[in-house]
Amino acid sequence: MQVRRLAPFALATLSLGFACGTGPDAPSDATGGRGETGGNSATEGSGGADASGGSQGGDAGSGPSGSGAAGPSGPPKDALGAFPFADSPLTRGGTITFSNIGAPGSWPRRLDRAAGDPACDYKDGTDTWGAHCCMTEYETDSTELAPFDEEMTLIVKAIDIKQLAVYQPTSAESGAAWRRVTSWDSRTKAGENLWFTQEGDGSSDFPGDLTHDDCVGYLSQEPLLECGEDIDYYCPNDPGVLRRGFTGSKLVVFLGSMTFDDVGVAGCDGDGAGHPGPWVAFVASELIRDGGRKWNGLCNCYSKTGSVGDGCGEINVFETVLDDNELSNREFASTGVRSFQAGHVGGSVCGSGCDRDQFPADVDVVDACSRTAYEAGPEVVAGGSSDGCPVWRRPQGDRYFFIALDETERLIQVGMIHPANIPAGAAAVLPELPGSVPRAGIEDVLHLRLPE
Repeated sequence: MQVRRLAPFALATLSLGFACGTGPDAPSDATGGRGETGGNSATEGSGGADASGGSQGGDAGSGPSGSGAAGPSGPPKDALGAFPFADSPLTRGGTITFSNIGAPGSWPRRLDRAAGDPACDYKDGTDTWGAHCCMTEYETDSTELAPFDEEMTLIVKAIDIKQLAVYQPTSAESGAAWRRVTSWDSRTKAGENLWFTQEGDGSSDFPGDLTHDDCVGYLSQEPLLECGEDIDYYCPNDPGVLRRGFTGSKLVVFLGSMTFDDVGVAGCDGDGAGHPGPWVAFVASELIRDGGRKWNGLCNCYSKTGSVGDGCGEINVFETVLDDNELSNREFASTGVRSFQAGHVGGSVCGSGCDRDQFPADVDVVDACSRTAYEAGPEVVAGGSSDGCPVWRRPQGDRYFFIALDETERLIQVGMIHPANIPAGAAAVLPELPGSVPRAGIEDVLHLRLPE
C-alpha cells in the first residue's frame, strides 16, 4: 500500500490545526484549545553516578511538608543524595494522569530493504531527503502501555537539569522493586549508563544546562543497538541515536529549572537568536532513528494515516509553546500523548489570552478552558473523557519533574513538585533518588493526584 507521507513543515501545520480546536472534543476558544502545537518541532530541521551520593548541601528537602528527610541511619549509600536548591515561591505541585493506556494496533516501521523488496508493503518510495524508504506495517497485540512499552528516548531542550534518574522494574514479577538504571548529578558531572547527543556521535558526558542554545538533545542508555541480519529494523548511519532506549515500565525524574532569560538563548547553528521554549519529550526510539532524528516526515513511524502522531508514540511531557501565533504563551507548558491508540490525547494550550497572574500564586496545574486552578490532579482517559484542559504554569525556580509509565496500571503519570514541598507519596523517591525503590513506593507516585 503506497501512503503519502508529510514533510516536517506539513506536520507542524497539521498540529496547529489540532491546537486551534479542530478535533471533535476541542473547545471553540482556541486559547484554551485541546491539542499541542508541536511548536518546538516546527523549528528544528544499578548504583548511582556517585555511590556516596555526594555532600548533602543547602536546605534540600526541608520544606513545610517535612518529607524527604533522612532517617536515623541517613540516606541509602547508593542514593544520589538530596540536592541543594535556591529559594523560590512555594507551590502545591501538580500531576496530570493519563489512564487506559495501551491497545493492540500498528504503525509503519522503517526497514533496511532495497527497493522492490516484498517486505516494503506499507511504503516503497523515497524519504524526505530523496533516499529510498521501505516501510512495513508493524503490529502489536499488547494491551499494557503499547506503544509506550517499546524502546523510548528522552528529548530535552532549553532546560537546566541538575540531577536525573531513570528507574525500571528489576523483573516482570508482580511487586518487584524498581532499580535506578540511569543517572547523572551535576555536582560530580558523573553519569551512569547514559548516552547523550545533540549532533554527531554523542558521548557519556551530559552538560546539564541546556539553556544557552536551542539544540535538541537525545538521552538514552549507553549500550549500542545491535543491528544486523537478526534484527529487521532500520539502522541509520548515525551512532548518536543507535543507543538502547528504555522499554516496558519506567520512571524518569529530574531536578531542573525552566527559569532563564529568553534573549540569552542562541540558535543551534550559532546564527542569531534561538527558539527559547523549554521542551521535554519521551518518544519512540525508532522515531529518532528515521534518518533525520525525528524530522524525516516522509519516512518515520510517527503518523500512520496522515494525522499527526497516530503512529509509534510520542509524549510531549513539558512543552512551552512559542510559535508566534495566538496559541503561544511562554508562561505555560503543555502535556500531551500521541499514538495509534487514540491519536491525540491531552495537549491543551492556554494561548496568548492567558495570564499566569490570574491564577493563585501557589498552583502549578490549571484548567485552560475554565481558567481555574485544579484542587486535585486532573485525569485524561485515552479514548474517553478528560478533566478539563490541563496545562502547567511555567515554574519559577527549581522543580522535580517526573514521568512514570506503568504497564500494570496502564497509565502515564506526569508531575511537577516543588523541592521544598515534597508530598509523602513521593518520599520513596525524593529527594534522595535511591538506587532502588520498592513497588509500593512506585505505586504511591502513580496514585498522586496533586495538588490534592
